Amino acid sequence: MFVRFEMERFQSIYENEVDFNLSDSGNHPMSINDLLDKDEIEKFLSMEIYYGYTQGDPRLLKVIKDWYPNTNESNILLTNGSAEANFIMAWTLIKPGDEVVLVLPTYMQVPGLAKNFGAEIKTINLKEELDWHLDLNKLEELVTPNTKLISICNPNNPTGVVMTDEEMTAIASIARTNNAYIHSDEVYRGSELGGKETRSFIEFYEKTIVCCGLSKSFAHPGLRIGWLVANEELIEEIWAHKDYTSLCASVLSQEIAIKIMEKKTRSQVLSRSSEMLKNNLKLFQSWLDSHTGLFTFVPPQAGGMAFVGYAMNINSMELAHKLRTEQSVLIVPGDCYGMDGYLRFGIGSHADYLSQGLELVSKGIKSIGC
Repeated sequence: MFVRFEMERFQSIYENEVDFNLSDSGNHPMSINDLLDKDEIEKFLSMEIYYGYTQGDPRLLKVIKDWYPNTNESNILLTNGSAEANFIMAWTLIKPGDEVVLVLPTYMQVPGLAKNFGAEIKTINLKEELDWHLDLNKLEELVTPNTKLISICNPNNPTGVVMTDEEMTAIASIARTNNAYIHSDEVYRGSELGGKETRSFIEFYEKTIVCCGLSKSFAHPGLRIGWLVANEELIEEIWAHKDYTSLCASVLSQEIAIKIMEKKTRSQVLSRSSEMLKNNLKLFQSWLDSHTGLFTFVPPQAGGMAFVGYAMNINSMELAHKLRTEQSVLIVPGDCYGMDGYLRFGIGSHADYLSQGLELVSKGIKSIGC
C-alpha cells in the first residue's frame, strides 16, 4: 500500500488558509531586492530563459562546492529543491528488500520513500531525555553488514539538535565497518544558534550523500534550488535517474542562487537567519514560561523550529485542527512524526507575527481548560 507523505499534505492543504502559519521550519524569505543591486537586477531582467545545464550551472556548482571542503564540481548535482534531491537519491539507492536504518524523528520524506520502494526498515529514535541526541551504542547494534543506507537529518528536523564532530565520527565509523551509505539531510546547516557552523557529513565519510538547498537556512524556498553532494561515481548514477525527472532547474533561480552562494553573500544570509532565530527563540521561550508546567522543551541548536512536548489530554492532530479552525493558526502535530504528545512550532517568521500567532495558541489552549 502506498505510504502518503502526511506532514507535507497537512501543511500544503492548510498553510494558506490560516491567518498565522507557524508550521514552517525555515526562515522568513528574502526578496530579490534584498539580494541584487540595480545593475544585477537589470542583468537579471535581460536574461534569455533557455534550458539550463542538467547538472547545474558551472558557476553555481563552483560556489556550492566551496561550502564543502575537499570537493569539486563533479561532486555536486543540482536539483529542483531538496525534495527532488531526496527523491532521486532514494530512487537510485533503495531497492526492494534493502535494509534501511532511519534515525527518527526526521523529515518524513525519506522514510516514506524507503517504504514505498520496498525497503526493510529499521528505526532508532532520538530521546528527549538525551536532549535529542543519538544513542550510538544502540545504533551500532542496529546496523549490520546487510544495511544499505543509514538516513540522518543533521541539524535535525524537528528537534533542532546538532551532532557533534565526535558523534559524526562515530556514525561514520559504524557505516564504514558495515559498508553502508549515509544519507545526510543538511538543509538546516548554517542556521546554528550558537555561532559555530556544523560540519557536513561529507567531511567524515566517503560514502555519504548530502542533501541540501536554499529553502531553510538560506530563506529562499520559492527558488526551488537544492543539491546533492557525493562521490563522483554516485553523482553520475543519480544524475542518470534525474534525467527522467525534472531535467534541470530554472535558469532564473540558478542566477539568483549564484549570488546567494558566493562567500560574502552566503555569510550575510546565514547570519541573518541565525540572528532572527536567536531573537525569536527568546520570545518563544518566554511564551513557554508563561504556561508553567504545561510544556517540556529542549531548545533547538539550529533551524527555524521548536519541538515541544505538552501535558494536555488531547491528541496532537486533534489539537492542531482545533487551533486551525478556532484560532486560524497552524502548527505541525507530533502525529506527523509518529510522536503524539508533541507539537512543532515554526519560529523563523518576523517576531511580531510569531508573537501574535502564539497569543492565539494561548487562547486555544485556554479554551480546552489548560
